[in-house]
Amino acid sequence: MRKFAAISLASMLILAAGCGGPGAEKKKHTQTVAVVTAERTTVTRTARLLGTVQGEKQAMAMSRIMGKVTRIARSEGAWVNEDDPIAYVVNDVPGMDYKPGPVRAPISGVVGKVYVEVGQTIAPTMPVASVTSYSRRVRIRVSVSDHDLRFVTRGAEATVTVSALPDTVFTGRVTKVAPVLDPMNRTATVEITVENKGRKLVPGMACSVNLVLERHDDVVAVPASALFTNGFDKIVVVDNGTTRFREIETGLTGNELVEVVSGLAAGESVATTGKERVKDNEQVRTIEAGR
Repeated sequence: MRKFAAISLASMLILAAGCGGPGAEKKKHTQTVAVVTAERTTVTRTARLLGTVQGEKQAMAMSRIMGKVTRIARSEGAWVNEDDPIAYVVNDVPGMDYKPGPVRAPISGVVGKVYVEVGQTIAPTMPVASVTSYSRRVRIRVSVSDHDLRFVTRGAEATVTVSALPDTVFTGRVTKVAPVLDPMNRTATVEITVENKGRKLVPGMACSVNLVLERHDDVVAVPASALFTNGFDKIVVVDNGTTRFREIETGLTGNELVEVVSGLAAGESVATTGKERVKDNEQVRTIEAGR
């Protein structure tokens, strides 16, 4: 019995020694966070909009009389000079003998769309064909929401892409802003004039427009991922592997970057991924964000 008790006591002591007694050193896990360097740069907020390419000038050819279309003189895609006949219409009142009269082009350009056919009866002011003039420039009209309209100014920059030319980016500027909103959809029409090098943009093309609404140059900025989702007033600065919680004041929130007005200097390291897991004044291991 005594032998069994001695063996049991020895076993307990060995187990206690293996589990570590008072003062035994505990291994602490070091958190890893991704960091970025705050830098002076440009913060931009844009609106992504859909539009349609239009000619620099665009007008409708209309008949001045009621009658029947007897001939289409210029087909779609044909070039016309101002006053050239596009179609002929004859007044077909019974008992009267009229000669066909021309429907003339209102401007010089390309016949974009013919809306009538031979034999069709049309009324005065009815559209017969559209004529578009385009060369070095084209126009694009987009609808801007009432929320963003106050940020749109004449001369604002815009970039334009079309699916037919995925590797080409066209640049333009706002040349006209409608003074009123459409009450049906609470938007206003904004016109952008775009340089059309090589005449690659053709009227009628659908396009995607990235319109600059706000832009702040030469400001301290960090990615939006450096800010906590429950508020934009705190970040985690990492200095020599030690975390420091810091209150900041933010300015413009752009598409990717956020302007920091105060509380952070260019060149300081800021935590992004993993910042929610750390505490203030904690030693961490850092890796560059994006790697």
